[in-house]
Amino acid sequence: MAKPRKTAAKQEQKTASFFSSLSPTKQDLLCIGFLYLITLVLFRGIIFDNAAFADAGDTVTALSYAHAGDQIKEAEGVDVLWMPYFFSGMPTFGNVAYSPHNVNYLGTAIVKVLNLLYLNAKWGWIIVHYLLGGVFMFFLMRTWKFSRSVALLAAIAFMLTPNAIGLAGEGHGSKLMALMYLPAIFLLSHLLFERRDLLSFGLFSAAIGTLLLTNHMQIVYYVLLVIGLYSLYKLVWEFRSDKLIAAKRSALFVGAIIIGLCISSYIYLSVYEYSTFSIRGGGTAGSTGGLTYDYATNWSWNPWETIIYLVPSFFGFSSQYPSTWQGQTNVSLPLYWGDMPFHTSTEYIGIIPILLAAIALVYKRNRVTIFFGVLTLVIFLVSLGKYFPVFYNVLFHYLPLFNKFRIPSMILHLVPFTVGILAAYGLTFLLEVHDTAKIEKLKRALLYVSGGLAALMIIGFLFKSSVYQTLSGSWFVKEDENYGEQTRQLIAAFKPLRFDLLWTDYLKFVFIFVASAGAIIAFLDKKIRTGGLSAILIGILLIDLIIIDVKFINPKPSQGLEENFQPDATIAFLKQQSGLFRVFPVGGNLFMDNTFAYHGITSVGGYSPAKLKIYQTMLDSCMYKGADPSFPINMNMVNMLNVKYLVLDGQLPEGRFSLANIDQGRKRLTYLNPAALPRTFFVKKAAVAANQTMVFAELNSPQFDAATTAVVEKPLPQELTSPDSTSAEIAEYKSREIAIKAYTSSPGLLVLSEVYYPAGWKAYIDGTETEIYKTNYILRSVIVPKGGHTVTFKFDPPLYNIGWNLSRAAWGATLLCILIGLWQTPAIRARFGGKRPEQATPAHG
Repeated sequence: MAKPRKTAAKQEQKTASFFSSLSPTKQDLLCIGFLYLITLVLFRGIIFDNAAFADAGDTVTALSYAHAGDQIKEAEGVDVLWMPYFFSGMPTFGNVAYSPHNVNYLGTAIVKVLNLLYLNAKWGWIIVHYLLGGVFMFFLMRTWKFSRSVALLAAIAFMLTPNAIGLAGEGHGSKLMALMYLPAIFLLSHLLFERRDLLSFGLFSAAIGTLLLTNHMQIVYYVLLVIGLYSLYKLVWEFRSDKLIAAKRSALFVGAIIIGLCISSYIYLSVYEYSTFSIRGGGTAGSTGGLTYDYATNWSWNPWETIIYLVPSFFGFSSQYPSTWQGQTNVSLPLYWGDMPFHTSTEYIGIIPILLAAIALVYKRNRVTIFFGVLTLVIFLVSLGKYFPVFYNVLFHYLPLFNKFRIPSMILHLVPFTVGILAAYGLTFLLEVHDTAKIEKLKRALLYVSGGLAALMIIGFLFKSSVYQTLSGSWFVKEDENYGEQTRQLIAAFKPLRFDLLWTDYLKFVFIFVASAGAIIAFLDKKIRTGGLSAILIGILLIDLIIIDVKFINPKPSQGLEENFQPDATIAFLKQQSGLFRVFPVGGNLFMDNTFAYHGITSVGGYSPAKLKIYQTMLDSCMYKGADPSFPINMNMVNMLNVKYLVLDGQLPEGRFSLANIDQGRKRLTYLNPAALPRTFFVKKAAVAANQTMVFAELNSPQFDAATTAVVEKPLPQELTSPDSTSAEIAEYKSREIAIKAYTSSPGLLVLSEVYYPAGWKAYIDGTETEIYKTNYILRSVIVPKGGHTVTFKFDPPLYNIGWNLSRAAWGATLLCILIGLWQTPAIRARFGGKRPEQATPAHG
């Protein structure tokens, strides 16, 4: 029996000898090639079939904005900053729904080159970022002097975390990109601190700018927060030994951050301006300064759910696909029964990273492991949100910009990074440990834990039915779970499925822990070589993560995305109608459907996670406040929004509307609203409301008539009388310019049924600027003098142009720093014929 072991040892030694015979560069390239091979196998369906990660959800939402924006750009030849199709009109550049120009030059160049490795697949850019995350993590670990095997394990732990893999299927590409740049930011900040040269300064500035231009503000905020904390920790520590160098590093770090912000100013100046008008900046009705607390903490991490870091489906998976369900196959079932509103992924990061991180914190405590241990704890405390208000409330009320973000649990995306670093220290300890006492203590701990888990598993096998009966009384049911009349039957059917998920993953947890502990003990007993332990742990980690990852990779035909917006009979009917009008999709899901906007049909609905605050407040406070209980829609609001058609999957009360179209395929009805007001009209009088309460009281009053009365929020500069004769006609309608031919026999108030947004919209009468009045809470109006005039509304936000110019200038400065820095590098100068310095100065110190 000893012969196979000897043969295996010889084979391992031969492999190690081959690897060690390679140059350091080739060794690094081989490790990177291994990461590339993992992505190639894992995402083979996306790559070789040119498939999409998803054909629904946020991916579809992004497509609707992109298509609508491209159509406007093609028709008008302007930078699309405002789209009239969603929510009666909104600034879709300010909320990053559509960007006219891509100024992420570095990120785009990297993706175009690396996507060649993935056969230029349409969705290969997402896979490129998984690879980048792994490569950046690998080089960060190597820069921090970890061995290649340790660096490879940390890279895999970060790159393949299921929570990140699930982002692609959820359509959260910007979140994924920002997350995968996290190790790059740490890597380049380290180089900046160590070298303090122009090249490092330029590269770090470019990395910060590229990170910011991923456009996922919340993940970017978290990344900047942790790199800021880490840099502060380093600078404070170094300040004690060398104040001058600490001061230089501080200046370089702050300077690079400033340039990075300037690089992203094209996006962020407009975003900052828009944030003060959106629900993110002003919250919902009745709040100021940010999101409401309840809304912001809706996805708080329940402390009990931390157990999924060991048993990933302890609380189920919403995206689980059983082989059969009531005669159907590949059916998605709502098997998540945890505390969050819904949860389609898992925060699981693998048993081995957690085990190695624990070993690091127990046996290899130093300044760095303590810092990342504390940082991981802080991340968890932030994620708890409303479950730990003593901590979260301080951040929510006092940390700048923190209250702009919702979903506290989102910060858990950073845990694979911090735990991956700790795991690197833990594995390094194992590979280098010589302390007999520590070895014996660790072996005993691993044996005790393995024995306890195995005993629980055996008990579970013996009494599995009893365990299920005991737990199913209060477990495996989500609070307020409701499926209508079938609720009780469905929950009864879901309970055993949820238990089976928990039980299967618990068995996997035990097997993986025992196998990992066994390998570590065998290594500590010198029965396995160093390379063998690393290979075993990396192999187990890959199996552990990929088993979960494949649950969230479900390639869809790329054409399936477009099929979401195939025109039906309703769309065909609406596109045939002439003139300016809006539609009102009645009903929750239909109201949030962007299909109308995709086809260029203006709607009072749509979907955006950061819509205008005044519009959301109007929806909450007025739209569904009709006086008739049988039809609780406020037709005052509907009429003044130029809603000519109401679309719904059902019927409206007879006698009020006429049926205009029947979509037999979707069973969808379209009704004509005969009381719809035109897009622009004169009113007879203006009523001044001193506050929001008074505004809503007027708008919700059954006596209010938007055709004759306009509610303004400040006194007008002149007394207006009801004109004897008026006319108003849209002469030209574009996304950023609206021209109106207007006539009034006496000075009158002209209402434009377009959303009020003072950050960019200006009004002109015969070329002379005039004031725009906030009208009926969400619309605009201007005072038109007696006679015939041309009234023009133009959208040209100054911050957009400032950001566009500043961003390009910052990129130019960054490129100049990089080029000069490269020329100052001795090896580069020598290659191009430059003169080497007589005595090279170390790049660090």
